[in-house]
Amino acid sequence: MKPVRHPRNRQRGSALIEISLSYATLVIVALLSLKASVNATSGQTWTVKQSMSDAYITRETALASRIPYDVLTGASSPWSNYPSVSTSTVTIGKLPGGQLVTATLHRTRIPDANNLSSAGGTGTATSNPSGTEAWKVQSILAYTVGDRQYVKSRTVLRIR
Repeated sequence: MKPVRHPRNRQRGSALIEISLSYATLVIVALLSLKASVNATSGQTWTVKQSMSDAYITRETALASRIPYDVLTGASSPWSNYPSVSTSTVTIGKLPGGQLVTATLHRTRIPDANNLSSAGGTGTATSNPSGTEAWKVQSILAYTVGDRQYVKSRTVLRIR
């Protein structure tokens, strides 16, 4: 006599296979979702850092335009007299989570060639009878996003 097989035994084995496949599918979907969220966040970091650097270099432009002329050309000026360059590390903002975003700021001021010698130029009373002074005030901001380095610069012309 043949042993009778019960259909229940087959169902138990197939249920285990279905659960395993469901679990594998769930893990794959979770990994794909994680990868998509990491990709979206890295793109946002680039955009946020670009906005921060734009805001900081705009602030530098405003400062160069508004600083009193005597302070700009004085010995304690934030902008060194060319060829010297003053370099400092600055904080341009914070990322979500409190991570500081830093950059390197380079500043210099370049006298116009027609300035009188007292103002750093080679001009004379004949070439510059009014004694006009002109200075190029440069700010250069260098920062990194990921493994790439970016540089933004602004030059303001100040005339007195």
